[in-house]
Amino acid sequence: MQFLSKKDTPLNEIVPNGYIDIHSHLLAGIDDGVKTIYQSAYILEQFENLGIKKIITTPHIMQDVWPNTSKTITNKLKELKEILPPLGISHIEVQASAEYMMDDLLFNRLKNNDILPLHQNYILVEMSTFSPPLNLTEILFEIKLAGYTPILAHPERYSFYRNDLKKFDKLKDSGFLFQLNLLSLSGYYGEDIKSFAKKLVDLDYIDFTGTDIHNYHQLGVLEKGFESKIAEKISHLMMKNKAFS
Repeated sequence: MQFLSKKDTPLNEIVPNGYIDIHSHLLAGIDDGVKTIYQSAYILEQFENLGIKKIITTPHIMQDVWPNTSKTITNKLKELKEILPPLGISHIEVQASAEYMMDDLLFNRLKNNDILPLHQNYILVEMSTFSPPLNLTEILFEIKLAGYTPILAHPERYSFYRNDLKKFDKLKDSGFLFQLNLLSLSGYYGEDIKSFAKKLVDLDYIDFTGTDIHNYHQLGVLEKGFESKIAEKISHLMMKNKAFS
C-alpha cells in the first residue's frame, strides 16, 4: 500500500501570482542568514522559478548581536543587486528592510529616524522567544509616535503566549499586525509550533506571511510544501501580501 506524504502539496503549486516575501535573511554575512552573496543569488533564483515576484529581505537589527544600520543594509543590498543580472536573475525584484528586535537600540533608531520600512509605514519587529519585553507598551507607543505600523514576526514561535490568546488579542487591539512564518506550517520548528501556527490561521489572527529563509536547508523544506488539507488556506494567506506591491 502506498501512503501519501504528509507534505503532498509542493510550494510551487500554492504560490499565488505576484507573491511578495516580506521576511528573509538574504544579505550575506550581516546576521545569521546566508554566508555568501552567491548563496543569496541561488536562493533568489529558486524563488524566481517559483514565481515569487518580490523579496523584501529583512536582516536582524539587534543590540549587541547584530547592530546593523540602514547604511550597512543598503550597501549590502546594492552589492547583491549588482551580481544578479550577470547571473541571469532578472525577473524577481529585491528590496531590503530589517527585522527589528524590540530593544533599546530600536528606541534610538526611531528617535534618529534611522528606520528602513518594509513598505509605506510598515516595519517588521520581533521579540525574544523566551519572554516579551518588559517595556512592550512603551516600545509600541514610540513606534506609533514615529508614524509606523508594527508587524510582529512569527507570533506562533512565542511559546509564552501559546496558552493565553487573550494576550494576542491585546497585541492586536493595541496596533500590531501578525506575520506567520511559512516554515512554521511545514513543521520545521517542531510539531508544537506547527500546531499553534495552524490554530492562529484557523482563528484568523494572521495578516501576512513570510518565509524567514536563512539557508539552503530551509529552502528545501519550503519547496517540499505542506499538508494538502492546509495548502489552500496557506495560498489564501499568501495573497494578503499583495499589500506590499
